[in-house]
Amino acid sequence: MSKIHLGIVGAGFIANEHLKVIKKIKVFRIIGITSRTNKNSYYLAKKYNIDKVYKNYKDMAKNNKIDAFLVLVSADQVFNVLNNLISFKKPFFAEKPPGLNADQTLKLSAKCKKFGTLNMIGFNRRYYSIFHKGLKIINKHGKLLGISIEGHERFWKIAKKLNNKIRNSWIYANSTHTVDLLRFFAGNAKLIKTIKSTYLEKKGDQFSAIIKFKNGIIGNYFSHWYSPGGWSVKLYGEGVTVQFKPLEVGIWIDKNLKKHKILPHDQDLKYKAGFFQQMLAFKTFLQEKKHQWPAQDLKESYETMKLAKKIFSD
Repeated sequence: MSKIHLGIVGAGFIANEHLKVIKKIKVFRIIGITSRTNKNSYYLAKKYNIDKVYKNYKDMAKNNKIDAFLVLVSADQVFNVLNNLISFKKPFFAEKPPGLNADQTLKLSAKCKKFGTLNMIGFNRRYYSIFHKGLKIINKHGKLLGISIEGHERFWKIAKKLNNKIRNSWIYANSTHTVDLLRFFAGNAKLIKTIKSTYLEKKGDQFSAIIKFKNGIIGNYFSHWYSPGGWSVKLYGEGVTVQFKPLEVGIWIDKNLKKHKILPHDQDLKYKAGFFQQMLAFKTFLQEKKHQWPAQDLKESYETMKLAKKIFSD
C-alpha cells in the first residue's frame, strides 16, 4: 500500500493528540508541519520525525508531494485557514468547528464544491466505541424512541480565558460537540421548539429545546452554562435505556432496572477517545474518495451548524 503524505497545520495540544494516532497508522507519513509561531512546530517535528517545518501553510501547500492536510488550529482560525487552502484542491481533515457560524460553514462547503476539494470535519465523539455499542444495544431490543442530551458548559471556569470572538460564538466553537450527537444518534430534525434565557452572556446561557426528528424520534436538549453538570446523553429504546454520563462512561438499563457497563475499546483508552477510529476513517476516505458513516464533510457539518443555530436561537 502506497504511503499517504500529510501536511499538518497547527501544533497545539490537539495536534499532538492526533500525531500520537497517526504515528501508529503505517500508511501515513507526515512530511510537513507549520503553525502561527512555529515554536511548537519544531518541537513536534523532532518528536514525530517530521521532515520539514514550513514558514506558513500556503508555502506547504505548494509541495506537490503532500497528498492531504490536517488542519488542527484553534476555533477562531479554522475558517480563514480553510478558506485559503481549499483552492489548492488537496483533500483535508479539519477539526471542528468549520467556522464560527453556520454561514461560514456554508461558504466553505460551496467553495469546496467549486474547486472539487474533498474534505472531512472532525467530530470525534461520533467515533466513541461505547456510542456504537450503545446503538447496537438499542437496535438489538427494537428501535430508538427518544433521546435526551445535556450540553452544559462550565462557563464560570472558562469565560474570562476566552477572547471575545470565541466567547460570543461558543455555541459553534464548542457546543456543537453535543448538538452533533443529536444528529449522530437520531438523524435530522423535523421540528424544533426552543426557549432561552440570559444570566450573564448577551446571546444567552440557559437553553432548552424540544425536537421531533424526521424518523419520528423525539428528543430534548438543554444547557445551563453557569451550573455544574457536564455533558450527558440518554437513549430511550424498547425496554432498554442507554446512558453516557460523562460521555466517556456508558451503561445500559434493562427492564428489571439492572445496570450493565458498556466498556470502550482499548484504542479509546490508549488515545484521546474516538481519535483512532476517526483517523482510520480519514485514511479510508482518502483511498476510496467517499465517506462512510459516521464521517461528515462540510456539507453534512452545515446541518449540525444549522441545528445549533435553531437550538440556541442565534
